Amino acid sequence: MKKARRVNTARVPTALTSAAIAALLLVALLALAGCGTASKTADNSATSDSPKKDTLTIAIAGETSNIDPAYCYDDENNPVADQITETLLYYDAENQLQPGLVEKWEAVDDTTYVYDLRQNVTFSDGTPLTVEDVLYSLERYRDPDIASYVGWMYDNVDTMEKTGDWQFTVKLKAADATWEHIFASSAGMVTQKAFCESAGDQFGKPGTGTLGTGPYKLSDWKTGSQIVLEYNENYWNKAAIGDPQIKKVVFQFIEEDSTRVMALTSGQVDVIFSTPVEMIDQVKNDEDSRLVTVPSAGLEFIAFNTRKAPFDDVNVRRAIASAINVAAMQENIVKDYGDPTNWILIPENMFTFEKAAWDDYVANRAPKYEYNLDEAKKYLAASSVPDGFDCTITLDSRSIAESVALSIQQALKELNINVEINKISYDEWIGLYMGENIADGVRPYDLFLGQWFSDFPDPSGDLTPILSSTGYGEGGSNTSGFSNKTVDELCAKQAASSDDAERADLMFQILDIVGDEMPYYVWCHPNYLFGASEEFADSLNFGPFYVWNFSVAGVRSK
Repeated sequence: MKKARRVNTARVPTALTSAAIAALLLVALLALAGCGTASKTADNSATSDSPKKDTLTIAIAGETSNIDPAYCYDDENNPVADQITETLLYYDAENQLQPGLVEKWEAVDDTTYVYDLRQNVTFSDGTPLTVEDVLYSLERYRDPDIASYVGWMYDNVDTMEKTGDWQFTVKLKAADATWEHIFASSAGMVTQKAFCESAGDQFGKPGTGTLGTGPYKLSDWKTGSQIVLEYNENYWNKAAIGDPQIKKVVFQFIEEDSTRVMALTSGQVDVIFSTPVEMIDQVKNDEDSRLVTVPSAGLEFIAFNTRKAPFDDVNVRRAIASAINVAAMQENIVKDYGDPTNWILIPENMFTFEKAAWDDYVANRAPKYEYNLDEAKKYLAASSVPDGFDCTITLDSRSIAESVALSIQQALKELNINVEINKISYDEWIGLYMGENIADGVRPYDLFLGQWFSDFPDPSGDLTPILSSTGYGEGGSNTSGFSNKTVDELCAKQAASSDDAERADLMFQILDIVGDEMPYYVWCHPNYLFGASEEFADSLNFGPFYVWNFSVAGVRSK
């Protein structure tokens, strides 16, 4: 899951001087000091009789520019929308589906699902939630003119209709084993129809925001700085959350890794969603902070733009895959950030059915591209550019992304492939990821350092979004432009099957083809490295699908 925003393709320098970094740190922390959180000194001097802290401050790595659920689709910023806008279903701590805004639901047959809404839900302005609001929200996601980044989840929907005062029915074009999960993601978030229509193209943006049924509502939005939410006194489900301790939530935009970690360990923020590997010990060794490591459902990869020469040549892709020493990368760069892999698109914790078959496939059958420079040279010699070439690798502002890019740059020199590093802001990177700035049907990059995290606990959530041939255009997440008719057919066939063994075998066939074609080089199955203050760490609901489930309402001090 990722989202897009308006893109400025101006190149960002790949390095800063130490003086510049120090200046940035000082400016950022001085700004944070005014955000309303207590300083570490004040926290340490508190007694058990002191008032409980009523503000939670969260540092996120990218600036939020849109909280419209149709576009707010990534692991840093969707948690902002989580507090305002609720989903029809949600995942519990065991990743099992539970009723959210719907009271109950039923699969009448393989293609028909009936949902009954709760009747006591209100938006934060006090108006009641209706079936019309729900259907309006869902139809927006599948409207091609909206180009929602979750629109792909509705590709198999035939109709969605009101079938009772508090009921609606979804009919699918074909059976789909993954459909039940869709309403637990941002594709199941509900906003108020009247507010959305009134806001027009400013819906979800600074100055307008959104209106939802969640326990918090938008209070202030300072572009380039922060978003502030306040408790929704009209919240419909107070019985479930009681009187929340946290009355205000502040999301600070802190893109630079070291600044974000310093903000945590200095007590200026309470939560960070990503801790750089090289600063793990700084968090671990701070007595008032805690590192929380959670295996994700995701991938870190190099996407080859297969619709652009010379990456439309499979031998070029194979050459690069064989020239990367993933074991050395793991030892020197990745470390605790994730588990090494250079050949499979599915992380182990996503073997959610037929695990023995998955384990056997990985151990004995899956294609592998192990580091072998001689093989790499043979592949390149057989390609359209045997003497090498120049290209660019585009990446976001994370320190680990830059380290990996530098490693790739160095490795490919052995093949006379000269790689220029194009480091851009998180905001720009997300936009490119989701298909902005396409010209003549081609995305504007050569190599793209990307990541994908499944939206639900099923291997299909990692396969279909990044492999579907329809996902290369605007709003799509197929960053490689990979297009294979057989893979499209196999993706559809596995989704339509109700037999787990058959589904697993079909996925293995997909992986065989993708391993041979190599549109993506997966260098890591990442972990989430959350950082949190000891004061709140025990009550934060971190998990592999926290993006859809992160809730501040239940957060309490120790």
